[in-house]
Amino acid sequence: MTTAPARRVTTGLSSRHIGYTPCVRRSPLLVALLLALAAPAHGDAPARRAAVIFLSFDQDVPGLHELVEAVTAGLRQESHAPLDLFVEYTGLDRFSGDEYEKILVSLYQQKYSTRKIDLVVAVGPAALDFIVARKVLPDVPIVSCYVARRFVEAAKAQRPELTAAMPSQNAPKVIELMLSMFPRTKRIHVILGASEYERAQAAAGKRIFASFEGRVELTYLNDLTLAQVEARLAALPDTELALYGSMLRDASGQDFNTNEALQRISRASRGPIFGLVAEDLGDGIVGGYLLSMELSGKAAAELGLRVLKGERASAIPMMVEAGVVPLWDFRELRRFGIRERDLPLGSQIRFREKTLWDVWWREISAGIGLIFVESILVAALIAQLRRRKRIERELDAQKTRYRTVADFTHDLEFWRKPDGSFEYISPSCERITGYPVAEVSKDPHILQERILAEDLTAWKEMQGKALAGTQQGPIEIRFRRPDGEVRWLEQIWNPVRFEDGSFGGTRGSIRDVTARKQAELDLKRAYQEIAALKDQLEAENTYYRGKIQSVEGASELIGDSDPMKYLRFRIGQVAPSATTVLIQGETGTGKELVAESIHRLGVRSGKVLVKVNCAALPHALAESELFGHEKGAFTGAQAQRKGRFEVADGATLFLDEIGELPLELQAKLLRVLQDGDFQRVGGDRTLHVDVRIIAATNRDLAREVAAGRFREDLWYRLNVFPITVPPLRQRSEDIPALTHAFVINLCEKMGRAVLELPRAAVQALQAYNWPGNIRELQNVLEQAVLVSDGPTLRLGDVLRSNRPPGNDAGALSSLVDLERDHIVKVLESCNWKLEGGEGAAQILGLKPSTLRSRMAKLGIQRRNP
Repeated sequence: MTTAPARRVTTGLSSRHIGYTPCVRRSPLLVALLLALAAPAHGDAPARRAAVIFLSFDQDVPGLHELVEAVTAGLRQESHAPLDLFVEYTGLDRFSGDEYEKILVSLYQQKYSTRKIDLVVAVGPAALDFIVARKVLPDVPIVSCYVARRFVEAAKAQRPELTAAMPSQNAPKVIELMLSMFPRTKRIHVILGASEYERAQAAAGKRIFASFEGRVELTYLNDLTLAQVEARLAALPDTELALYGSMLRDASGQDFNTNEALQRISRASRGPIFGLVAEDLGDGIVGGYLLSMELSGKAAAELGLRVLKGERASAIPMMVEAGVVPLWDFRELRRFGIRERDLPLGSQIRFREKTLWDVWWREISAGIGLIFVESILVAALIAQLRRRKRIERELDAQKTRYRTVADFTHDLEFWRKPDGSFEYISPSCERITGYPVAEVSKDPHILQERILAEDLTAWKEMQGKALAGTQQGPIEIRFRRPDGEVRWLEQIWNPVRFEDGSFGGTRGSIRDVTARKQAELDLKRAYQEIAALKDQLEAENTYYRGKIQSVEGASELIGDSDPMKYLRFRIGQVAPSATTVLIQGETGTGKELVAESIHRLGVRSGKVLVKVNCAALPHALAESELFGHEKGAFTGAQAQRKGRFEVADGATLFLDEIGELPLELQAKLLRVLQDGDFQRVGGDRTLHVDVRIIAATNRDLAREVAAGRFREDLWYRLNVFPITVPPLRQRSEDIPALTHAFVINLCEKMGRAVLELPRAAVQALQAYNWPGNIRELQNVLEQAVLVSDGPTLRLGDVLRSNRPPGNDAGALSSLVDLERDHIVKVLESCNWKLEGGEGAAQILGLKPSTLRSRMAKLGIQRRNP
């Protein structure tokens, strides 16, 4: 039997992954009982119908979930009769061979031998071929979905009662679109993998695109490795474009189950890459007239409804999917400078920058929907319990004694006699509580002893009322299993009375509702995260509004001194690129503002700048903070959590105080910086991110490497483009501008008139050494504003009181201060002449170059007279 490729189902030049939803096996006795209880009271209800959807492909395929949802929703919502819908995954993507298929046929024949099936929906050519060739449910009409015409026609010859919803051929339309948007295009590269199937697709493409001969040259990149394709697209001229079909396997034999190949190709390409299917949007294609698996599912549901309403499948014309629309990725449009006004009419643009509601609406809606559904389920459960009680009253005493509950119920069902012993316990006891039925029967109090103390009092009260003959429940309790796991259980009690009115104890039902409670906790946590994000955004907004705008492109970097001009020059050099930057400087010089300026001037300014203070990370949790963790990775990891690298994907990550990271974490950080690959703590799946790194430190990393406290290879990886932020003492001419800006800001915050700056106060500030740099200047000015009671800023003793202990005016100067003072005096004595006879270098006994180096290090500059 011929099947399609194992992981993909293909139409034209496009290919799509296919997944499945496993069906749930139920006891025939319980199904019959539930159907009897749910049957309507009147006798004129329409007969129940049944349909089976067959899938044969990997469940992780993008777009399959939407296709299956469209089929099931369309059949259920529009069907006028009650419909039982089954979804079967055949496993043909994993196993093959005549023996395996015979087993599948036997399984399906046994499973559906007692049930009348009215419709079969075959999703993909492999599923259709299997059903037709193996004569599965031979008398049932078939609707095929997402299968090319040649496969449908071959199947229809063997199984006439068949109709199909086929995808349209959109490839020529995409080529026309590419040529209309880029009329200078001379060549289009069609990207396909190197599998036998994709080689056949290349041959088919030459027939499909024959009408373009003479207008544009088409080449097929289908016998190359992924690296070779990347290299070809990296050198793509302006007169050439690319069209992505698929890449199941490259020439090296590497298989690709996801869109990883497309993502890598897109990152490497110099020009936009167009596509054919909507499920590729978001992974690197700029857009095109894209097929949608969801639309195929809706078309299949429409055909299936016609069959269920009585039409013969052979008489229903086959449908070709309509509604192919031009879809675009906003990020790729912006990347390649494509204007929205140049797009065709009816275009839909996705992946725009989202608001908080756009990001979280699914979680919020899902939470509200979950609460609504749970409310309906609880109401339905109560109604069902009342109906069951009414039926049980009609049973005779013997049936009540031995068949009070069904042995195969999913919940734990029990009958407890008035003396406390158990008359009956269902086999589900061990699955839910961890205790075998025999052990619970032997010790009736063993389950009660495992209830958490916080819930035990309420449970005993409800049990007492049930033993008194009052129906009770439901009540939710926490139960500790023998393995230590705590589960949430929901328990209901009903009194048992015989026909003579005597009391026969209580019967009850215990259900494991841990998943529901966990969903409630997750929803609560999501609301808390939303609130935290809102607070964070408001705080950041306030923070940035308070910054002083003085220089375009680097608004917080105030000053016009030579060091600041050079600093802004260096920022302008590196900002437009994705190069790693290492910012060095003393504490309080404003390294974080430099990082923000680089990010704001870069191409990623539209994304958030994610900041991490490495010095504040606890060593035990540092890896989790940076790379995230999986649920259960360590104590307290109750849910999966994304790390800072994952959050910063596509944006910029600022690693402040990088020198404080422990050595064992530096090795893992190095791998991320080199390859962009990492794993969450407790996970085994490798994740890839595209993050620009900006690091900062006040340490001398070269000395840290020499001392063995910092990895040399990591230092080389970070030190690609170093930027040094000058200390305040080397830019004293900027102090007047800084002081003026800070005083205005402080006065506005304090609600008072702006203070005047006397010249003496500014000169005093310029004469101070400022070991704490900008941060110390802000603190000094804040104190001065507070103590100034007139219209003029008064420093008073603020500078003296701000000096650290042992640093007052009477203390001995440091060697550095003595050296600086000595060089300044010599320079002033020779009128700042450096070289030649009677120059400062000759007087000091130094080479001129050495003297200049010492002056730069000590921040010695000649002030204008």
